[in-house]
Amino acid sequence: MNDRRVVITGIGTICPLGNDLNSTWEGLKAGKSGIDYITQLDTTDHPVKIGGEVKNFDPKPFFSDAKDARRADRYTQLAMAASKMAMEDSGMEPEAVDKTRVGVMVGSGIGGLGTLEREHEKLIKRGPARVSPFVIPMMISNIASGMISMEYGFGGPNMVIVTACATSNHNIGEAWRMIKFGDADAFIAGGAEATILPMGLGGFANMKALSTRNDDPQTASRPFDVGRDGFVMGEGAGVVILEELEHAKARGAKIYG
Repeated sequence: MNDRRVVITGIGTICPLGNDLNSTWEGLKAGKSGIDYITQLDTTDHPVKIGGEVKNFDPKPFFSDAKDARRADRYTQLAMAASKMAMEDSGMEPEAVDKTRVGVMVGSGIGGLGTLEREHEKLIKRGPARVSPFVIPMMISNIASGMISMEYGFGGPNMVIVTACATSNHNIGEAWRMIKFGDADAFIAGGAEATILPMGLGGFANMKALSTRNDDPQTASRPFDVGRDGFVMGEGAGVVILEELEHAKARGAKIYG
């Protein structure tokens, strides 16, 4: 069974360079930087003023029910968007495949930090009765995978691996392994993050991990440069569709690699 080959048949991305694969790729080819001054929070008291924000993002078109979009943390909204775009790019029709053989592993290093911050503030200022009943499902790191699978009715393996900055790679790698050893025929796999928030920014800045090149956002991210001074926090999602080779060929899918 372990001679099964795995291919990539779809890609979906949303990031500071663009809200879809094409604009992201064109931005990369042009050598553009998605780093700029942070607008999502007041950085007056923060030593770091720069980050990579996703701009002009409306999550509603990516959910079959607008209510579900409202009840999702930003990281889940980004994950759903990238997953929908990856599925569309792959040309896979959910009704034309065995849904019990399609899994989802779209992880997050920390999950719904924005939800946690907002609801904790409510708890302190207004008491426990004001805490949203959705706070737990909105903040857990596996809810994006759960919501993506429910959106398509996929009943294959569904879980996430949380390993900080390696989260997406590990989810893609484990999805590959499960297809290779016959536990599934296809996977939606990748990751999403949305932590440009007071806690996220403050925590990383105070451990001296972030660049403070506030006067030059466009060139602040320079990890291999002798003048590097830290990483730049960003947000977004990247998702691939993994398929067993014969499964992909049988439906005439294009194969990236």
